[in-house]
Amino acid sequence: MEEYSSKDLDHLGIVSAMCDEINLVSMIDQLIPPDPRALITTGECIKLMVINGLGFTSRPLYLEAQFYASKPVERLLGRACKSENVSDDRLGRALDRCYEYGCDAIFSAIALQACLKFNVNKKFQHLDTTSMSVQGQYSSKEQVPIITFGHSKDYRPDLKQFMISLICSQDGDVPLLAQALAGNTSDKSHFRKTLKELKSQIKDRSKPHYFVADSAMYTADTLKDISNSMKWVTRVPEQIGAAYELVSSFSKEEMEKLSADYWAVELGSIYAGIPQRWLLVHSEQAFIREKKTLDRQIEKELQAKVKELKQLASKAFDCEKDAKAALKAFEKKLKYHRLDKINTIQKRSKQEPGRPKKEQALLIQYRMEAALAKDEQKISNSLQRKGKFILATNELNAELLSNDDLLDNYKGQQSVERGFRFLKDPLFMTSSVFLKNEQRIIALAMIMCLCLLVYTLTQRHLRQQLEKLSTSIPNQLGKPTKMPTMRWIFQVFEGVHLLIKRTPEGIKELILNLTPNMRHILQVLGPPFQKLYANGN
Repeated sequence: MEEYSSKDLDHLGIVSAMCDEINLVSMIDQLIPPDPRALITTGECIKLMVINGLGFTSRPLYLEAQFYASKPVERLLGRACKSENVSDDRLGRALDRCYEYGCDAIFSAIALQACLKFNVNKKFQHLDTTSMSVQGQYSSKEQVPIITFGHSKDYRPDLKQFMISLICSQDGDVPLLAQALAGNTSDKSHFRKTLKELKSQIKDRSKPHYFVADSAMYTADTLKDISNSMKWVTRVPEQIGAAYELVSSFSKEEMEKLSADYWAVELGSIYAGIPQRWLLVHSEQAFIREKKTLDRQIEKELQAKVKELKQLASKAFDCEKDAKAALKAFEKKLKYHRLDKINTIQKRSKQEPGRPKKEQALLIQYRMEAALAKDEQKISNSLQRKGKFILATNELNAELLSNDDLLDNYKGQQSVERGFRFLKDPLFMTSSVFLKNEQRIIALAMIMCLCLLVYTLTQRHLRQQLEKLSTSIPNQLGKPTKMPTMRWIFQVFEGVHLLIKRTPEGIKELILNLTPNMRHILQVLGPPFQKLYANGN
């Protein structure tokens, strides 16, 4: 008798293949030896959670078993395994074991091997942090709790949070290092600690590696700690006096044009005793954007101060000196305007009814009238600062790092920002950071970063293969592209099913709904990916 059943494969075969390419399961099972009584290893649990995390179903982790009831678990794991073996209890224990071993160490080991396998260029590495808000109450056995209130980068100060720190390669946005941090961690102290630890790991100093971070890196203590053993690129905060003065010292016309949108001038500087190159940059797009903001602020001030001036003009003072002092105090609060057409008005105060006494002096009161006019000098000074920022590096050799490269690689800081946007995507499983255990939250953060690792490596691999093979695939508009996103590729594979036919002679598996475009994508990705979508017995 023949029996038929079907499973939803969709894009999960691509995710599974990349997990296998980086040896995710075997590496974790080497670090955390499997329990012989367990029907599924810790490494396999982590792989399944990564597949679930990249399922883009916004399905929370406690529904993992339900998620896999309709998935071809045996094909995804490459061995006989029932979906019933994937329970929330088993997955929770896997998270616990990862926490006990050390989530940072697990991620680093996997990321290191993955980068070696795919030859990821780590010349420019970008460091940043973000906050992840959580719902509910959390108790902690740790002396320093991870889940706590802190500066929310999501503008949710009402929620407790933890932080995620990432170092990403500029080559493909691949995460190289990931850490879960306490929700009240300071970027300045964390950057200093992380970079001090990393400098001891740099073995080959013949090839420069540049660590890129935002202005939180630029503190005297951090620069003193790291500058002798590593190269860095960062933005100089304007709170530093020399930087504040420099921003308004050069106009765009006095700078060298770097590209269609950027002008710059290079200057030498010494800060915290560290010789460095400063690059004052003018961005035309940023200038236009900030000028529009300034125009709105000028108009907003005008509307508010006209009302205040009207109220002041109606106020009577007993002496002219007090009236003028009040008007001067008002003028001091103006940022973009000045007073015009100032006029002092004298007026007799009202007398008591009846004939005034012979010796009684006449009472005079004073009011001030004025109009508001734009202060063109103040506005010009403010505009002079718009669209400008200062980059700094301790790489003094412009042949190794030109001004163009300095700017381009700082702009590459978007690589880590794209990683954070990915982790916070509503379709990603982080919308359900619900676990009632702080240790599992830390382990879940590792799963999230492993998802990012698999996603970015697959996207980078596909784009490189398209370039290498001189081919393309259709984008959302049907036009050829060599730079597709994996999000789009995942959508392309929606609707792929695995048909399972059971007969007395054995089991046959047939892939359904695989289009020529999908076959082309799999061919570009290579045999390990094609294998997951092949018919089999």
